[in-house]
Amino acid sequence: MRPSVAHAVALLSVLALLLAACGVVEDEPDEAAETDVDEDVDEGLEEDTLLLGHGADPGNPRSIAAEDFAETVEAETDGRFEVQIQGSEQLGSDVEMLEAIETGTIELTANSQGPFSDYVPEVALFGLPFLFDDSETAYEVLDGEVGDELAAMAEDEGMKVLAWWDNGIRHITNSQQPVEDASDLDGMALRTPEDPMTLDIFETLGASPEPIDFGELYLALEQGTVDGQENPLVNIWASDLHEVQDYLSITGHKYEVTPFVMDMDAWEALSEEDQQILEQAAQDARDLQRQEMQEQSEEIEEDIQEYVDINEADVEDLREATADVYDAWEDEFGELVQDLQDAAQ
Repeated sequence: MRPSVAHAVALLSVLALLLAACGVVEDEPDEAAETDVDEDVDEGLEEDTLLLGHGADPGNPRSIAAEDFAETVEAETDGRFEVQIQGSEQLGSDVEMLEAIETGTIELTANSQGPFSDYVPEVALFGLPFLFDDSETAYEVLDGEVGDELAAMAEDEGMKVLAWWDNGIRHITNSQQPVEDASDLDGMALRTPEDPMTLDIFETLGASPEPIDFGELYLALEQGTVDGQENPLVNIWASDLHEVQDYLSITGHKYEVTPFVMDMDAWEALSEEDQQILEQAAQDARDLQRQEMQEQSEEIEEDIQEYVDINEADVEDLREATADVYDAWEDEFGELVQDLQDAAQ
């Protein structure tokens, strides 16, 4: 016999009660639960997280300085700011990280001269061939009026330069032959960063420059996609490039800076006190990074001899062969090229 409608309703009511008792039917959140959630959100908002991206591997001076910066900021703000570091191009190439700064996706990056010159073209002039005899001279120029003027230009592009870190004097490695003079570079396929000055230098020297992301460089050298590359010694060593190269030629053909920048909107959102803390932390980290660059370079030049043949290139021959680079950039930037040469003296 079929049950009555009333009987069916009664059975359903009992079933609902049983399911609720077993936890299958969830209760509506009570006021206490809502209060707990709100408190958790409020606590999260009290602490700001700053995302810092860079392309260097662990042990590289850029990586060491980033860690120092993070520790200083967290200590000086009593933990109100947490700096999360993503190195080794985990957030993308230098180009992509600057784009992320531009869109506000990340707050900080220790970047590279070439990609940064897409926003402030004048920065590329620091890489004029053989402009600086040593890094210390470059530091004096960067920390003076010239550096301040370039930093002001960067603010117009939505980036605050907290400090000019170092990317060193650069040398050439390859798997073909020692680079004694300009003729040895003729036709050689060399990886370069995406830097217009570096491209001009090596095209003028007769090489075939190939822009490749730094994170892909080891594999490109190992597979023979390119014959060689150019970098400061600390980058060559920290990324094990000496394992897949046969020759290191001490050319000192150019200097590069590492702009340590912050998204301008994030910078302006800080209190004046916090701005001072971040800027001082960046400059203290800059001093550490520069020191690490000098100390590591001296040690590496001795250690790397076990892996590659080292030679001193004919700098005067290379200097003469790249003289036309100055003329080309002076056509574009006028007296600024001469002013920078005067400052470098």
